[in-house]
Amino acid sequence: MAAAGSALAQEPAPAGAHVEGVAAEAAAGADARRENVRGDETFQSSYTCVSPSGASDKAPIVCEGSISPVLPELYFSLSWHLDEFGDRAIETVHIRRKGEVEPFQTIGNVASLAASQIPNNDFELIDVNFDGYHDFRLIAAGTAGPNVLYRNWLWEPDEEAFVGNAALDELVSPEFDPETQEIVSRWRSSAEEGGVDIYIWEEGRTVLIHRETDRYAGPSACTRTFFDRIDGELRETGTGACG
Repeated sequence: MAAAGSALAQEPAPAGAHVEGVAAEAAAGADARRENVRGDETFQSSYTCVSPSGASDKAPIVCEGSISPVLPELYFSLSWHLDEFGDRAIETVHIRRKGEVEPFQTIGNVASLAASQIPNNDFELIDVNFDGYHDFRLIAAGTAGPNVLYRNWLWEPDEEAFVGNAALDELVSPEFDPETQEIVSRWRSSAEEGGVDIYIWEEGRTVLIHRETDRYAGPSACTRTFFDRIDGELRETGTGACG
């Protein structure tokens, strides 16, 4: 990226050239990241959840699924209560292996709050860090707008436990692309501004590598600004029309 940074300092590159260069570098980076996968990245997880029969049923939500083809199935028991507004708050998650009675891990202070109409607080088993093991997440808080936050716990095979990730919890509406090994976060800060951020994993942390920001000046007037990570910093690399 240093050469790109030097050329950029001399003369801004056209938006088209910028996008082509970034795409080539992203593809090369994705190939390199895939070489570091430790688990089975082809594994497709499946899971089911059994919810309480109604608001008066205080039984835990129980979800069952696999996080790896070589590990036992896991049971996730989600303890919950309804708050004063009728939203479901998940308090604690107990996790046990199939065939075992006692949980091998208990997660407290879950801080998952969702409207009662959202099944199981949107519990999901998904490989969020592309290491071949599936992790789990719950909605942190639902909003009226498009911005949704999640609480994420990543499977650590060396510890044989799920570990929270505060940095990932801060990403809005994250989507995970196993092909590019990238996280896409689509966000809106106001009626006049929104955009998309792209992150990768580096040494266990999320790193922002690309941003596109749309600013609206009217129904048909919108400018898109591009930013890319160059020499460790996010720099503006071009502008164009939204679309």
